[in-house]
Amino acid sequence: SLYQDNTRNQLLDITTPVESGVNTIFINAGNIRNRGIEIAVDATPVRSKSFSWNTALNYAVNRNMIVELYPGRTEFNLGANIGEISTWAVVGKSYGTLRTTIHSTAFQATDANGKPVDDPRNGLPILQWRSDSRTAFPNRSNVWQDVGDINARFRAGWDNTFNYRNLSLNVLLDAKIGGDFVSLGYRYGTHTGVLPNSLQGRDAEHGGIQWTSQYANDGGTYDDGIIPVGVFAPGQIVEKPGGGTADVGGMTYQEAYDKGLVEPSHLPQFFYRYGSSSTGVADFWIFKNSWVSLRQVALSYRIPAKVYERLKLNSLSVSVVGRDLLYLYNSLPYNFNPASNNSNNTAYSGEEGFLPMMRSFIFTLRAGF
Repeated sequence: SLYQDNTRNQLLDITTPVESGVNTIFINAGNIRNRGIEIAVDATPVRSKSFSWNTALNYAVNRNMIVELYPGRTEFNLGANIGEISTWAVVGKSYGTLRTTIHSTAFQATDANGKPVDDPRNGLPILQWRSDSRTAFPNRSNVWQDVGDINARFRAGWDNTFNYRNLSLNVLLDAKIGGDFVSLGYRYGTHTGVLPNSLQGRDAEHGGIQWTSQYANDGGTYDDGIIPVGVFAPGQIVEKPGGGTADVGGMTYQEAYDKGLVEPSHLPQFFYRYGSSSTGVADFWIFKNSWVSLRQVALSYRIPAKVYERLKLNSLSVSVVGRDLLYLYNSLPYNFNPASNNSNNTAYSGEEGFLPMMRSFIFTLRAGF
C-alpha cells in the first residue's frame, strides 16, 4: 500500500514575551506530512501431509517532512536533548533533525579575496592549542549545525512458522536500517579511557609515539604520544619545545610536529578534552543505528488427544518462548544496545549510559476445558 497523511495542529509549547507573566503557552499548530509504502507478502512454500512452512515478509518505508509550524516560526526544539545534541522540527526537513553547537569547525582554505579554494586540508577539524597540557583538540563551532536524522531508512520483518505433526516452531526476525543514534556512553567511555578505542596510542605496545620532552619544565620520557588530525586555527601561537613561540596557523598538527614546533600530544590529555562536557565535540559519538534482530523463537507441542482426554480436557499444549534473543547485525560500536533509549519521547534517539540487553524466556502450559 502507498499512503500520504498530513497531521495537523500538534500541541506545541512556545515561549512568550516576559510581559505576559508566563514563560510558555501550549498552542495547536503545525503540519507534518508522512509519505510511505508498506509491502506484505504471505506464502506457504511447503505443504505436505505432516509438514508445512508458512512465511510472511513485510517491508515499510516512511518519509516525513515538516510542512509548517506556526506563523513566524520555521524551527522548533522538540526537547529531546542528549549531551548538547538536540532534536528539532524544521520546516522543509524531517521531524527529528539532530542539531548541535558543539560539532567541530571544518577547515576551508581561501584565496586572497576570501573565496573558497580546493585544498587537501579542507574538511579537517580546526584545532585549538592548550598550553597547560601541550595538546591540541578540535575547536567547537558554537553555531547550530545539522548532524543527523533519527528516522530509519526502512523497517522489515520476516515471520516463519514450521509445523511437523504436533510440533510447531516459530522464528521471527525484524530489522531497522538507518537513523542516527547519540551515545553518551561512547562519549564518556572514550573521555575516561574505559573503552577499547581509547587504547590506540596509550603506550608503546598500542602504537604510542615515544619521545623525551624538550620543554624546559618537563624533560620526561613518554610513550603515549599521538598526532591529532586537524589544522591549527589561523594565528595559533604555540610554545616551542626548545623555547620561544611559533605561529602554526594553517598547519596540520603533523606539519607542525615535523618542523619541531610541537611535540606529540599525550593521548589521555587529548581524549579528556575531546570528550569532556566543557571542550568536547560531537563528531565521534553519533552513529547509524541499524540492526537485524532475532526477535522471537517459539517451540510448542500439542499433546496427543489420547493423553488429554484421559485428563478430561479438550486440548493441552506446552510451549517455550525466547524473546529478544540476539542481534544478528548491530551497527553500534561494542555491541551497544540499540534499544537503550533513555526516554519514551518519540523525538529521542540515544542513550546516557550502558544499559544491558535483556532476554526473556517464557514457559507456557495451556489447557482447554
